[in-house]
Amino acid sequence: MTVRPYTIAAIASVFVFFILLSLAQELNRQWQVEREVQRLEREVKQMQATTVELQNLNQYFQTDDFQERLAREKLNFRAPGEQVVLIPEQELRSEKDTSPVDEESADLSIPRKWWEAFFSERGYL
Repeated sequence: MTVRPYTIAAIASVFVFFILLSLAQELNRQWQVEREVQRLEREVKQMQATTVELQNLNQYFQTDDFQERLAREKLNFRAPGEQVVLIPEQELRSEKDTSPVDEESADLSIPRKWWEAFFSERGYL
């Protein structure tokens, strides 16, 4: 029985093909693991930054300035000798809503308002 060289070359080619395929799969797995490690490292850095930020915020919450501000806003606290002036919200809104332009434009028709907006020197827009 004689073995032909083409048969040996074919068998060797199949082995080489499977070895290269295995190598390619292993390189792909290694590349995916490296990407996952990099993603996790970025996530760790982000969490560390968040932790530092939360620690700073926690320290601020424990300061006297924050506690005084919170007492003023939530509990209507005032310091000794301090006078508090309360302004009703309706008065603030009514002062903001009235303006000379609004009063004048209320009497005009819509086409006249457009005419004034485009061709008047003062314009309403």
